[in-house]
Amino acid sequence: MLAPNPVKTYPAFHSFVAALRDWMRQRRLIRQSQQRLFACDNDEIGRIAHDVGLSSQELRHMAALGPDAAKLLFERMAALHLDAEALTERAPSTMRDLQRLCSNCVAKKRCQRDLVLTPNDADWRQYCPNADTLDALPSEPALVHQ
Repeated sequence: MLAPNPVKTYPAFHSFVAALRDWMRQRRLIRQSQQRLFACDNDEIGRIAHDVGLSSQELRHMAALGPDAAKLLFERMAALHLDAEALTERAPSTMRDLQRLCSNCVAKKRCQRDLVLTPNDADWRQYCPNADTLDALPSEPALVHQ
C-alpha cells in the first residue's frame, strides 16, 4: 500500500495570485474603457458627455477611473437599505453626482475596510463625500428597501 502524498497548499500565495488576477482584470477593463472612448472624435465625446450630464473632460477622467470606480457606492447604499435602481430611475442626476463623487474619493481603502468590518458604524460619515446625500435619501420611502 502506498503512503498518502499530501499536497501542500499555500493560502497566502493563492490569495496573492487572486489579488493579482483581479488587479490585472481591473486594469484591462480600464484600458478597454479608455480605448473605446478615445476611438470617438471630439464631437461624439461631447454628445456622450452631454447625454450623461458630464463635461467632456469629466467623461475622459471617469473613463480613466474604470467601470468599477463607484462600486463602493452601491455597497454603501445596500448597507443603508437604499435602492440604487430606484434612485437611478427617479433622480438620475443625483445618482450621477453620487457616482462621480465616489469615483473620485480619496478614502476608498478606508471605505472598503469599513464596509467589510463595520458596515453599520457611522464613522463613514466623517470621510464620505456622499454622506449628506445618502443620509437624506431615506426620507424618500420609494428609495428604501424594506
